[in-house]
Amino acid sequence: IIVTMNVPPIPTVTIGQIVTNSVSITAQPNELTLLNNASQLNQVVIASYDPNDKMEAHGSQILFSSFASNEYLNYTIRFENTGTASAINVRIEDTLDSRIDENSVKMVSASDNYVMDRTGSSLIWKFDNIQLPVSVANSEIGKGYVTFKAKLKPGFAVGTVIPNTANIYFDSNPAIVTNTFTTEFVATLNSLDIDAGNFVIYPNPSEDFVLIKLDNHSKNIENIVFYDVLGKIVKSVTNINSNQIGLNISDLSSGIYLIEVRADKKLKQIKKLVIK
Repeated sequence: IIVTMNVPPIPTVTIGQIVTNSVSITAQPNELTLLNNASQLNQVVIASYDPNDKMEAHGSQILFSSFASNEYLNYTIRFENTGTASAINVRIEDTLDSRIDENSVKMVSASDNYVMDRTGSSLIWKFDNIQLPVSVANSEIGKGYVTFKAKLKPGFAVGTVIPNTANIYFDSNPAIVTNTFTTEFVATLNSLDIDAGNFVIYPNPSEDFVLIKLDNHSKNIENIVFYDVLGKIVKSVTNINSNQIGLNISDLSSGIYLIEVRADKKLKQIKKLVIK
């Protein structure tokens, strides 16, 4: 069953917001396997400046008590041709984290015909003669993906962090390195309710000033940390104790940043900010 859903444009949704979709079926009489009767997919809202990315369906945090020992992590690697000519061949390379069982890897789906090779923990997908055209906005033209799943080796626990990054090659061009998607197993899921729009960044994109606000007045912002795309802290503000704050960001270079907001009661959330 293929279901197509349209996400409203920005600012109805915001870059970095997590969209969660769930599906379940009713168990049939005498069914032996009940674990695969429900599934949940968490996807991060991204924009056109981030066309080649990697994500895992559970999101950045997984509740340890809800994750079975034989359950799969589900990864999707997306690619897009933003050049000026068709890509004849596309190759994706992915080295699995040492805590992922490489023998459990299974393909789920792909956008085009491919050949997949696995040597130990190294995965390679080859899309030979894909003839991927230049991408067209608001369409699937010039875009592709692979989705695969894998189990974890025994021994993961609360606090275990599984990072994963992929390299995408268009013809003979240098690698396009995706984001590093990090999966953390936690005891409790503590996050602000971004579905209710609690965490607001305005304007976004911005130039020299940004307003950060929690619409839920029962909580106050304590600390704000700015990270660059490499994960390096480039700016931090502490002891705020207010539900909103305006910040001068003229000291930051143009680019993409992650803003981590921590509120009282140890709640936190992360969103993307684009600085012109």
